[in-house]
Amino acid sequence: MIEDISHFLLTTFTARHRKFDEFFRELIGISETVMNQMFTQTYGRLYTQNARVFEELYKELHQYYLGAKVNLDETLSEFWTRLLERMFELVNQQYQFSEEYLECVSKHAEQLEPFGDVPRKLRIQVTRAFIATRAFMQGLATGRDIVT
Repeated sequence: MIEDISHFLLTTFTARHRKFDEFFRELIGISETVMNQMFTQTYGRLYTQNARVFEELYKELHQYYLGAKVNLDETLSEFWTRLLERMFELVNQQYQFSEEYLECVSKHAEQLEPFGDVPRKLRIQVTRAFIATRAFMQGLATGRDIVT
């Protein structure tokens, strides 16, 4: 009887862990694909030439989900900084800016709020979602390991 219950719990934890993992990976993939398609349609070449900024963000999010020591707050801050630098250069293509000048623009980005409060809201939402997801996955894995 105890063996049956243990086997049931082990099977349940393992299946739920696998299913949720598949679901979340698919969700991240769909998010990246849809964003890529939307930005490509909206901004065309401007986006495709600078898509690496977004690809790097998704790469870091994937790494965090997989358990890497990624600081989400820092990752998102760096994303907005790189995005601002790229956009600033694109909007002002007629000028040549030094790295120091771009760093100065980035340092004052919080005061200038070029993206409004979107970075703050997104940071809160992404951080909450990814912390909860990783904790849930770790809980399922721990439950599976305990039953084993």
